[in-house]
Amino acid sequence: MIIIVLTAFLCILGSALASVEEAEALLKWKASFQNPDNPLLSSWNLPPNAANSSHSRKEIASPCVWYGVSCIHGSVNWLNLTNSSINGTLYNFPFSSLPNLEYVDLTLNDLSGSIPPQIGNLSKLLYLDLQRNLFSNTIPREIGRLKNLQTLHLNANELNGSIPEEIGQLRSLSDLALATNDLDGPIPASLGNLKNLTYLYFYDNLLSGPIPPELGLLYNLVELYLYRNQLPGPIPPSFGNLNKLEVLHLYSNKLTGLIPPEIGNLTSLHSLSLFNNSISGSIPPSLGNLASLTLLHLYGNQLSGSIPKELGNLKLLEDLEFADNLLSGSVPATLGNLSNLQYLYLHRNHLSGPIPQELGNLTKLLHLIMGENQFSGHMPDQPLKLDLSYLHFDSVKVYDVQNYIFGLKKKTFFNNKKKNWDIVCLLFLIRVVVIKYLN
Repeated sequence: MIIIVLTAFLCILGSALASVEEAEALLKWKASFQNPDNPLLSSWNLPPNAANSSHSRKEIASPCVWYGVSCIHGSVNWLNLTNSSINGTLYNFPFSSLPNLEYVDLTLNDLSGSIPPQIGNLSKLLYLDLQRNLFSNTIPREIGRLKNLQTLHLNANELNGSIPEEIGQLRSLSDLALATNDLDGPIPASLGNLKNLTYLYFYDNLLSGPIPPELGLLYNLVELYLYRNQLPGPIPPSFGNLNKLEVLHLYSNKLTGLIPPEIGNLTSLHSLSLFNNSISGSIPPSLGNLASLTLLHLYGNQLSGSIPKELGNLKLLEDLEFADNLLSGSVPATLGNLSNLQYLYLHRNHLSGPIPQELGNLTKLLHLIMGENQFSGHMPDQPLKLDLSYLHFDSVKVYDVQNYIFGLKKKTFFNNKKKNWDIVCLLFLIRVVVIKYLN
C-alpha cells in the first residue's frame, strides 16, 4: 500500500514539474514576441519560485489553465492560438520541450520568418495549422518526420521553393493545404503514397512540371484544387481512378492534350473546372456519365468537334460554360433535359444550325449567352417561358427574335426596374431588322 501511494505521489510530482518546465519554455517563446504584453496572453505567467513551491502552487503554475492551452496528464498536448494577434516568429518555439503536443493551431496571426526544421521534433503531432500568417522561405524537409500528422495547413503565407518530397512520407495525412503561396517546381510524385489523403489544395502558386500520374493513386481523395499554377502537359488518365472525387479544379494552368475519357468514371464528381488552358480535341461523351455534376466549365480552351448529346444526361447540372473554343455543329436538343440549368454560355465558337426548341424547357435558366456563332433559321415555334436576367444573341443570324423576346418575362436583360422595357424591345427589333437587311 505504501509503495502504491509513493508511486502515485512521484507521478503527480513529476507531472507538476513537467508542467512548470513546459510553462517556462512557452514563456520564453512569448518573450520573443514583438508584442509580449498581448492582453489575450495575460494568463501566461508563473508565480515566483514556482519550481520550488508546494504542490498547490505548482498547480497554479501549470500552463494547463492558460489561454489557448490544454493538457493531458499535466502535460501540454493542445495549443490553439487562432487569431490571437501574435506578432513574432517560431525561432524560440519550444519544439523539444513539448513532447506530448498533438494539436497546434496558430492560424490568423502575424507570425513571420522561416518554419524551423526543429518542427520535426514534434513526433506526436496530429494537427498543424499555420495558415494565414507571413511565413517565408522554404518548407523544411524535416516536416516529413511527423509520421502521425493527419492535417497540414500552410496555405496563405509567403512560402517559396519546391514542395519537399518528404511530405510523401506522411502516410496518415488526410488534409494537405499549401495553397496561396509562391511555391514553384513540380508536384512530387511521392504524394502518391498518401493513400489516406482526402483534401489536396495547391492552388494559387507557381507550380510547374506535368501533373504526376501518381496522384491517381489517391483513392480516398474528395477534393483536388490545382488551379492558377503553371502546370503544363496532359491531364493524367489515372485521375479516372479517383472514384470518391467530388471537386476537380485544374483551371488557369498551361494544360494541353485531350480531356481523358476516364474522367467519365468519376461518378461522385460535383464540380469539374478546366477553363483557361490549352486543352484540345473533342469533349468526351463519357462526361455524360457524371450524374452528380452541377458545374462544368470548359471555356477558354481549344476544344473542337460537336457538343456530345450525352451531356443531356446531367440532370443536376446548373452551370454549363463552353465559350471561347472551336466547337462546331449544332446545339444538341438533349440540352433541353437539363431542367436545373441556370447558366448556359456557348458564345465565341463555330456552332451552327437552328437553336433547338427544347431549350424552352430550361425554365430555371438565368443567363443565356450564345453570340458570335453561326446559328441560322428560326427561333423555336413557341416563345420561351424563361425567367432570364441576361440574354445575348449578338452576331447571331436568327429570324423571328421578336416573338422570342415577347415570350420572356420583363426582368430579361435588366434587373434594374428603372430601365424602360419598351425601349429595350424596340432596340432589339431594330437590330433584327438590320440583321435581315444585311442578309
